[in-house]
Amino acid sequence: MPLTLITVRSQVHRGVRGDVAEVKGGLPQIEANVSEIMQVVWCVCNNCRDMPTDVECKCCGQQPEACISILPHMAAYILQEGHLRLASRNWNDVRGLDDLPKRGESSKQLRHAAYHQYVMWQYGALGRGNRVVIPSCVVWRIRDCFPDLLGHYTGYIPGRVQ
Repeated sequence: MPLTLITVRSQVHRGVRGDVAEVKGGLPQIEANVSEIMQVVWCVCNNCRDMPTDVECKCCGQQPEACISILPHMAAYILQEGHLRLASRNWNDVRGLDDLPKRGESSKQLRHAAYHQYVMWQYGALGRGNRVVIPSCVVWRIRDCFPDLLGHYTGYIPGRVQ
């Protein structure tokens, strides 16, 4: 049975009447339909989530079992907190920047370092102002590992015109 407004209202009404067993029996159907709705049409790997802008709606293009976001290399190169902290210290040292993390920004700094590591892994050094869009599946894997407690994320910022 497809998930419709009538189906949802019926489930809610049963819950209000106290027919909990009937409602529980209907929940798996609702959950299955919600997961189908969450799939985005532009995604091939089945790990992408919707993004706020069209330019960010990019998939890695791999089949589900080979999605770049679930490869062991992703966990080893991109998601290791110690590795990211060391890489950040190295970049900051090369650029002559302050190395101390700002209070309460640890996850933000780790996300930024992870995005930078991913770009280095996949594309090498791009040069100042040159940017690439990171696939949604990768962005969300990084965000899931280093979340913002309020769910506020910057997203893709195009390179500056020089």
